Amino acid sequence: MTFSHIGGAAAALAMTASAALAQDSHNFSVVGTWGVLAHWQEREQPFWDVQLPEASGGRLTATARPLTELGMDGTTVMRELRSGAFDFAHGVFLYVAGDSPVIEGGDLTGVTPDLATFRQVMEVYEPVLEEEFQTLFNSHILMLYAWPQTHLYCNLGEDVSGDVGLDAFQGLNVRSFGASMADFITETLDATPVAVAFGEVLPSLERGALDCGASGTLSAYAASWYQGATHDLQVSLGYTASFLAVNNDVWNGLSDEDRALIEEQVAILEEEMWTATEADSQAGIDCMAEGPCDGELGHMTQVTLSDAALEQMRETIENGVLTNWAERCEARSPGCVDNWNATIGQLLGYEARL
Repeated sequence: MTFSHIGGAAAALAMTASAALAQDSHNFSVVGTWGVLAHWQEREQPFWDVQLPEASGGRLTATARPLTELGMDGTTVMRELRSGAFDFAHGVFLYVAGDSPVIEGGDLTGVTPDLATFRQVMEVYEPVLEEEFQTLFNSHILMLYAWPQTHLYCNLGEDVSGDVGLDAFQGLNVRSFGASMADFITETLDATPVAVAFGEVLPSLERGALDCGASGTLSAYAASWYQGATHDLQVSLGYTASFLAVNNDVWNGLSDEDRALIEEQVAILEEEMWTATEADSQAGIDCMAEGPCDGELGHMTQVTLSDAALEQMRETIENGVLTNWAERCEARSPGCVDNWNATIGQLLGYEARL
């Protein structure tokens, strides 16, 4: 056999091997978010059970379960992904912020006024997040998404309506979750943050142990908080950022074709997530008040902050929430404040200062 024939045979074998690699089947181990909520039931689970298998001709499948079914609280999701216990993980910034104030910086309470702005925040901050995920968790971010708008639900008295000032919340006991929410309650509302599990908020409101609870609009409606609170503050406190990440070893072990296919399908899922978040936010707002709503109406009184109170809120966020976060973050990850100011801060006109 001539040298050219040998070379041709080797090339053919290489092409055959490459084609075989591209056709390898994989069954991924996946952890999702809360099993009782719509993102898992209507989007995350169908993606792994139906969308990706169909798009790949049945080669790429998954054993996907929500963290609630697995008995996880979410704080260890990324550590488990790093260790290889899962191949892909849907997670929530709030849960992994304890491992990284850099990640917390993408989802600070009260900073983003609407969903379109929050999506921009995610886009400009994604390179910072990606570097952190690579360094801390040996993983790659495939998409970022959000949950419905976070509101305060309070008992403010029957005569309270229309615009209110921040003094309406002074001294109240407010359900808190996460460091920046606690800072917002303390610094902006001059109220007392109280750590209460989500399932305990309604009975705590009913018996007066809590005056207010903070949660996503649709989650609060599903949990019937309108039975224990009277007022819904129509001011966005954020959107609870989430992510889908993949273990680097798993990702690097896939063929170029499979990685491209997954990215293509995830992009479709990502758009569905953002569209659903906007719709779910409004559905929660409507159902908590006078509708339209497919379920029971909450008949809550909707109030908002006066212009002066909104300006005061912005100032206290910059001098309270952002300053406290900056101290936490810079102590753990030097340089993170500059990265935040160059991305989210520049986008929103905020400055985090030490």
